[in-house]
Amino acid sequence: MGADHNNALLMPSVYDVCAVGHITRDRVRTEDQVREQPGGSAYYLSLVLRRLGRQVAVVTKMAPADELLLLMELKAEKIDVSCTYSRTTTTFENIYPHRNSDLRVHRVNSVAASFSPTDLSGVRARFFHLGPLTTREMSLEFLRAVSAKGDVSLDVQGLVRNLIGNEVKMEAWSDMEEGLDVVSILKANEEEAKVLTREHDPERAARRLAQLVGRAPGEVIVTLGGRGAVICVADRLYRIPPVPASSIVDVTGCGDTFLAAYLHRRLESVDVERAGRFASAAATLALERFGRFRATEKDVEDTLARIS
Repeated sequence: MGADHNNALLMPSVYDVCAVGHITRDRVRTEDQVREQPGGSAYYLSLVLRRLGRQVAVVTKMAPADELLLLMELKAEKIDVSCTYSRTTTTFENIYPHRNSDLRVHRVNSVAASFSPTDLSGVRARFFHLGPLTTREMSLEFLRAVSAKGDVSLDVQGLVRNLIGNEVKMEAWSDMEEGLDVVSILKANEEEAKVLTREHDPERAARRLAQLVGRAPGEVIVTLGGRGAVICVADRLYRIPPVPASSIVDVTGCGDTFLAAYLHRRLESVDVERAGRFASAAATLALERFGRFRATEKDVEDTLARIS
């Protein structure tokens, strides 16, 4: 797989967050339409953080032919991008059988090259967000190397997605205990938390995962779709209620939006519960429209004010 960089990070200072992960070509199918768009945890999370005023970098890999389309929005928002060329771009098909459902069917048609520690050479950040989309992208050795550079937030979704052909099969992460030992903030949805812990109750799952997260601040977020989220720090559990939406238009990227908004507030040392409520409001604004996050911090605060 290719190793030529088409561009490199420009800012010599320390970023608030460096998001690492494949930016994907996504085909989203709902009951009444099909559309194609960029996707991936690094894509959605970095755009939210930038809209909230953070200095953000993205480290990604893709085929050269996809660069213009997939990086256009990031560059328009003045997000620094380091892109290494790969033979292929990760391509996903996300099928939502029902518009208001939290259920989603995944198909993966191709996967870009995996990441190595050299991809982050010279990058400095307060947090490194890792957003793997399949088990093929980030090894345990890579996680350990990143943790030596700074605090790690991890969206665990890809580490429980094993590919059988182009179908995704949810399986436990074999390196979970060793991997979580180098993580500071972990995010999982309810199903992922259940696969990791075999706990059907999301609160018990969050507590179990919090026992394994080894680096300060040591926080676990389990998102519950339309039921909000739970956040566990040490053995203390915070129940984050959902913020009612005026309409549900597109749930793609809402978990990434929640985590981005949460990280934004925790970087300011805002307490866990307040950060969680802010994140819940941001996720609601995301699902009320198609495409990437376009709200501002004031929009999120105004949404919270309306329900308080």
